Amino acid sequence: MADTLSFGLADEMAAHARSGAFSVQKPDDDYYESGIYAGKYNPLGMIARTLNFPFESETKNADYDRALAEERAIDQSDSTNRVAQRLSGQILGGITGGVGLANKGLSASANAINKGKGLAGVSLASAKEGAILGGLQGAGSGEGFEDRAKNFGKGAFIGAGIGSVLPSVATGVSGAFKGATAPLVAPFRPAAYTDKAMGTYLRRSGKTPDEIASIMKLAADDGQTMYTMADAMGNAGQRALVPVTRTPNDARQEVTDFLLRRQMGQPQRLANALAEGFDAPQTSERVSRSLTEARGIEANKLYGAARKEAGAVNVTPILDRIDETLSPGVNKMLSPRDNIGNDTIEGALSRVRKMISDSNSQVTDFSTLFRAKLDLDDMITRAEAQGAGNRAHYLSQVKREVDRALENASPAYRTANDTFRTRSQVIDAIDAGKAAKSGRVRAEDSIEQYRGMTPDQQQAFRSGYVDPIIADVESAAMGPATNRARTLTTPKYEQEFQEFAADGRAQQLGARIGRENRMFETNNAALGNSRTMDNLGDIDDMANFDPAVLSNLLSGNFTQAALAGARQAFNAGKGMPPRVVERVGRQLIETNPEAAREALSRVSSQQVSRDRLRAMILGSMLQNSNAGVARLK
Repeated sequence: MADTLSFGLADEMAAHARSGAFSVQKPDDDYYESGIYAGKYNPLGMIARTLNFPFESETKNADYDRALAEERAIDQSDSTNRVAQRLSGQILGGITGGVGLANKGLSASANAINKGKGLAGVSLASAKEGAILGGLQGAGSGEGFEDRAKNFGKGAFIGAGIGSVLPSVATGVSGAFKGATAPLVAPFRPAAYTDKAMGTYLRRSGKTPDEIASIMKLAADDGQTMYTMADAMGNAGQRALVPVTRTPNDARQEVTDFLLRRQMGQPQRLANALAEGFDAPQTSERVSRSLTEARGIEANKLYGAARKEAGAVNVTPILDRIDETLSPGVNKMLSPRDNIGNDTIEGALSRVRKMISDSNSQVTDFSTLFRAKLDLDDMITRAEAQGAGNRAHYLSQVKREVDRALENASPAYRTANDTFRTRSQVIDAIDAGKAAKSGRVRAEDSIEQYRGMTPDQQQAFRSGYVDPIIADVESAAMGPATNRARTLTTPKYEQEFQEFAADGRAQQLGARIGRENRMFETNNAALGNSRTMDNLGDIDDMANFDPAVLSNLLSGNFTQAALAGARQAFNAGKGMPPRVVERVGRQLIETNPEAAREALSRVSSQQVSRDRLRAMILGSMLQNSNAGVARLK
């Protein structure tokens, strides 16, 4: 044990102790008296003498040589006659040294394992550590400076080689042993093997238990309480559900039903998320009706006040504007020259002219002109609906003159008109929002339009924008294979959602949509794609009886019957047994963040303990392996 721990220097140290080299008084030699090696129990002096620096007397030198020869004779005798004891001591020394280096953080391979590095990283670190240990063992086995330097190089080379292959060999042997024993042990220790499997999935996810619990809690706070541990783990958790839903086990139906029910609820969850994200709890039609009714009530009040305060109206500017277009027709009526009739523009303007003048008298009453204005509004609306843009243009010119005449007759009318116009712009913003949803409208253009609106107009715009999106989500084909959230992740929507969402809700809306996509991915990974695996699993589950066993029994071939039965038992036990699979499945669909944190923290701590043990074992193996370099010549 001492030989291994001292890198092969135990015999020299024992020889020094027996020859009294450790208790030598100050030599008379000037070199030692004035040098750095002077002094009783001076470590530098001990090392110098170990490397065969001259002793202060020939007697001491002879005593040391004799003691060293005796120590090495004892070592040789032990190697021949006490193999078990000597080997046990070397192994114990290797274990002690390896554990000591690992605990002190001086083992490169142990540090690599504790940092979670892969086989390549651990092998590289082990090679470096092997080179150092092998070099020290080689140097400790030599005689004199030159011989020790030569053996250091040899030991470093061999130690690096041993260190580079040792992790791979250890991993292969460990994997083979676990693979052979797992089918037999796992059914009786399902909890331990469940924790081991969950530890593997946790490591593959690249997340800590706290991170996974935090992801699940954020989802729950956003109303997505069905977000599971498997979702939070990402691809690792999704793939872990595959054996749960593809192989026969008691949790298969439970997990499958949970995933199907959750996916069927996606349309409602997305509709709620969009409505809340855009602060649009009502449909755009209902919002439009409500705003129109409110505008009408307010307009009646304001226009009523304007009529009460109004004086006489002057319609002469209105008639002049009409006659700029209509005067040829008027001349025709006064002095007919042909039988050409009015076009639709002339007909519309003639109708308006007749409402305010009969060519002999003019309207002077405010209310009468106001009713004519309302009729004119309807004419413009109908013309626009019919696609008669030119007619609507000429009528709109007349309307501006009518509004000006009414404003001049009643100052309150201007206020009423401005208010009505403002309310109308808010209502019109609903249609602008609906138009912005179209894929033919660039996100940059709709965003610029939105930014130019007032807060009231923006709210109406949001209602018009999100309402058809919600309708699309709700009307999409039903089924667990349909992902309605995917259509909401186009570049156009991503830009517009960030801009159009209600204040402070864009980030939450994006997170909700992202989680819905993740939940669909989980559902699709576990239940989608080919059904071949399901069928093979079901067939294997039903094939509990092997005809070969009965056939061999009936024919008296008991040896073959026993082998066939053993083969069937092994096949039934290979991989994770159903008891472990079902426990893994139930943990993966856990939706309680704190329960997930507790389970994964336990798994994580166990993994850390296993990694620490693995590091100590590898360090001990490395120490023992390099102890064999101690007698290189």
